[in-house]
Amino acid sequence: MASTPVISDEAETIDKILDDLLRQSNEDFDKLTPLLARFAKLSAASNAKVIGQYTELVLKSCQLWEDRKEKAVGIRFLCSALSNFYSAKFTEVLEPCEMAMEILKDSIHTDLFGLANMIYGANQRSLGELDVAVKHLIMCSELISPKGHLAIYRSYSNYQLAEINNHIKDYESAEYHYKIAVDIAEELKENSGLFRAYNGLANLYLSLKNLDVCKEFLDKSLALEGLSDSQKSRSICDMGIYYHEMKDYVSAEKELTHSYEIRMKSGLINAASTSLIQLAKTQIALGTFDIALKSLLEAQVIVLEYKSRTKQLQCLHLMADVYFRLGEWQKSAEIYQHYDAMRIEHSIKQLQNIYKIKNEKIKSQKLMIEAIYEDVQASIRYAKRIQHTILPPDSVMNEHLKQNFVFYKPKDIVSGDFYWLEQIGELTLFAVADCTGHGVPGALVSIVCNNALNQSVREFGLRHPGEILSKVCEIVIQEFAESDEDVMDGMDIALCSIEGNKLQYAGAYNPLWLIRNAELIETKANKQPIGQCDNRIPFASHSIEMEKDDTFYIFSDGYVDQFGGPKGKKFKSKQFKKLLLSIQDKTLNEQGDLIDEAFEKWKGNLEQIDDVCVIGVRI
Repeated sequence: MASTPVISDEAETIDKILDDLLRQSNEDFDKLTPLLARFAKLSAASNAKVIGQYTELVLKSCQLWEDRKEKAVGIRFLCSALSNFYSAKFTEVLEPCEMAMEILKDSIHTDLFGLANMIYGANQRSLGELDVAVKHLIMCSELISPKGHLAIYRSYSNYQLAEINNHIKDYESAEYHYKIAVDIAEELKENSGLFRAYNGLANLYLSLKNLDVCKEFLDKSLALEGLSDSQKSRSICDMGIYYHEMKDYVSAEKELTHSYEIRMKSGLINAASTSLIQLAKTQIALGTFDIALKSLLEAQVIVLEYKSRTKQLQCLHLMADVYFRLGEWQKSAEIYQHYDAMRIEHSIKQLQNIYKIKNEKIKSQKLMIEAIYEDVQASIRYAKRIQHTILPPDSVMNEHLKQNFVFYKPKDIVSGDFYWLEQIGELTLFAVADCTGHGVPGALVSIVCNNALNQSVREFGLRHPGEILSKVCEIVIQEFAESDEDVMDGMDIALCSIEGNKLQYAGAYNPLWLIRNAELIETKANKQPIGQCDNRIPFASHSIEMEKDDTFYIFSDGYVDQFGGPKGKKFKSKQFKKLLLSIQDKTLNEQGDLIDEAFEKWKGNLEQIDDVCVIGVRI
């Protein structure tokens, strides 16, 4: 193997980390990726010395491994593409970038393939091929790992997407991508990425005429440490544009001229054309049309050399305006006609393609979300089957409670409400429970609470409703106390036992209503839940001697709390009592149907707000 290519002793050492990686890459192939990442980072900061002094050295480091590692060939092409891109040699980027993508596309090295797409997309944006740019920049965001050597390029790709959206006046999308770029750069503590995103946001708010916020982001960008001349010149250029919008044309001309001079001195010729175009706009505003034309003609020479269609359109539009103001109307009309034909051919087609790409992306995301949703729904439907195994079947309810109805209406597929029945000899225990929440969280709590009821009766042998609830409360608190989380979940419940004509009841917030001789008698619950609470006392058991045709009801609060009716108000307990009293001449099955019908009529087109469970029993 050839000796390691390193920076010569005579050359100025620009970056020690890059020097060390060059040396290490001779012995360790795995150092090639961090070497490229470091080279890319410094190049992205527009460090012309890095590009000039290190490009060949990085290329030679790749060549050392090319006979054995195809990845090294891909990295070499990537290095060439990076060097040309950050040197603004946009027409020389495409070929090495395409070669890199071809080599790396089927590789496990998705970060490198993502970087190739980023450079290719950003380069196409510089050439004015916005639709092609969007396609590759979106791919970059999806490919590059947020934790790898090239993570900052996720920020850069979002910045480029934001710039394109800003250009086509999709300001909402632009702001979205700029802010992602800021978040990534802040997390990585990369000032170069922050600089781009801050400047982008400044330009966005400039477009939105929010000049105070624009100035705020320009000041933030200039306050960043370690900026290169190129970066400083960009902020100075943007400050000039800001002053132009503020109609302070003297300050604008000063800042834009300063930006142009820095860029020309630094060899940033293509960037200098941007300063010239903006300067010409300000010179037109100042009425110095001859000077504006001179700026535009100089910019046009650069634009044609670098083949930037977007800037070419800007130049033509401004030149048509200047010639009109100078009284050369024929020339103005010819230039505007040329501009308009190019704009229609190029811009409209690109807009169509950009939105086509966006729509395809949205469609793809929609299909993915639908697939995920269907998986979740399938899981929840299966959870419903599991939850139904804890509910007593109708046959069991009818066997032990001869006349009854159960109105059970979950808000979602699974429920936080459940009903329970346990037969022990001649004793029938049954309950309606309302657990914290509804849907999946409520269903999970219902499993814990159902198990606690079973355990209290089967393992601890309890029979009195008050004692059972006190034990259930103890078990539920203990279950949730074992979690590292601070869980305050539990349930409200009405629990009954019937043996012969003796009814016993205990409740946590949920009462028992007994209707006897057209009168509704309420037995109130303890005002404490099953779960954590202050000043807890034992649950009280209430005994009632049942008489023939007595009908009693236990229920969760979902029925009375439902919004509806002509004014969209809650059903409330008073109206529920009237409903139950009005249907006492009906069988229990008919009562269940009428309660269901009344609920649906009251709810109307409004959303059901909670799970609902009502049980009625007649002696």
